Amino acid sequence: MKKAVKWLGIIIGVIFVLIVTAGILIMLIVDKEMIAGQMEKALNRHVVIGDVSAGLFSALSGIEVRDVKISNFKTPEELKALQGKPVAANDLFVGLTSFTFKVELLPLLSRRFVLKQLVLYEPVINIVKGRDGGFNFDDLTRPKKLTAEEKAEEAKRLAEAAKEPAKPLTADDIPVDITVGKVGIEKGVVTFIDRGLDQSFQVYNLTALAHSIDIAPKNLEKQNSVGLRIEMGVKTTGPVKSGTVKSFDIGFSVNGTVKPFDAKTRRLDPSLTAKVGMPYGQMTGLQIFEKMMSVEALTKYSGKFDFLKKEITWRNAFVTVAYGGGTVKLSDGKIRTDDYMLNFAGMVGMNNKAVGLNLDMTLAEKHQSSVRKGIEKNAGRLIKGRAADYVKAEKVADVAMKRLVNSEGKVYLKFDVSGTMSNPVARLTHPKLPALSDLVSDAAGGLKDVAKDKAKAAAQKAAEKGADKVKGKVGGRLKKLF
Repeated sequence: MKKAVKWLGIIIGVIFVLIVTAGILIMLIVDKEMIAGQMEKALNRHVVIGDVSAGLFSALSGIEVRDVKISNFKTPEELKALQGKPVAANDLFVGLTSFTFKVELLPLLSRRFVLKQLVLYEPVINIVKGRDGGFNFDDLTRPKKLTAEEKAEEAKRLAEAAKEPAKPLTADDIPVDITVGKVGIEKGVVTFIDRGLDQSFQVYNLTALAHSIDIAPKNLEKQNSVGLRIEMGVKTTGPVKSGTVKSFDIGFSVNGTVKPFDAKTRRLDPSLTAKVGMPYGQMTGLQIFEKMMSVEALTKYSGKFDFLKKEITWRNAFVTVAYGGGTVKLSDGKIRTDDYMLNFAGMVGMNNKAVGLNLDMTLAEKHQSSVRKGIEKNAGRLIKGRAADYVKAEKVADVAMKRLVNSEGKVYLKFDVSGTMSNPVARLTHPKLPALSDLVSDAAGGLKDVAKDKAKAAAQKAAEKGADKVKGKVGGRLKKLF
């Protein structure tokens, strides 16, 4: 027992010494000048750091870097001239309030990697696409210029790799269990400017976190999940000159789970199940709606629903999203606006932008009268000549409205949407609308028959009345004679 306690004390002592040693090294080596210098060297950008928190026990508590600002690309001469100067506001590529890194060391002894957090707080990122099509980060993605020796070494490596086809990543390639608290971004802003198209977009209030990560290669059936939380707003900050909408400001919230590995094949093959919400939104010029409201069968019947061409504003819209194999599947979608309730489901292809949606739309009561007026107007154009003596447009509208409304008396429409996001094709599947001219003809025919019946009845009555009159006169004369 004493021996066990002794060894336990030695192990704890060694671990403590390692932690203190690591803390001292961090204190001596890690400072803002060192980090900024390394970042400038790697990024070819001017870097300014406000402060670095690295104490004696940083190996346990983690490191925090605060108030980081990174400029756009700079030459070595420009970097030298900028030493000691702040990053200009109009030259900011990336800025963030703080960056934290916290990892637990003790679990490594039992082959477990436990990362408490790796988070960028309040990053500000400015992405610019120039008129030539290049981005302000292209220099970071260009291949490094190699020396002759490095080129020969790289060619040798590629030749060796070609002999053996690349194997897909599997859970067996991960040597340790992985547990992560959270990794990602909180409260960020990303601005995208396209100078070629002269338009810009902004992602604001961006929180994108992978959390509660639990992966155990030897127990994938139970430990194979990554929590996903995304919250953000996306808006146009100028007119949209190309695309499927004219302007928008939409809030998104995503809460779901990713399974990184296929439990049967053990290969890396992520699948996602998530609840996607749009707690608020504004949009103008959505092409799918334009096509839905231009369906010929509908416009000839009741006219175009012009109120749906204007700005769409909604609150608390949600949809369940499942992703796999390049296809996004949507189910239980619901959007409520002041003009309608929309339920939707279907799929969108991420690669070919193909779309296949089923949409059910129930119009708000305030639009009933405008739909009816549209029918009366269209019917009035079809009522010509002698038909006007028998048919009234409002009577045709009474019959036509019955085709459009549901059991609650509201206009209810169903559409199938196919094609692509940029060129959708909409088809009205419910109700099955007859040609309005047929309804007018039916009404005219029926009223003519009624008129004929009434005319016959009136003639018969007149004849009977005349016969009675004659009969009365004859009877009077006979009385005088006798």
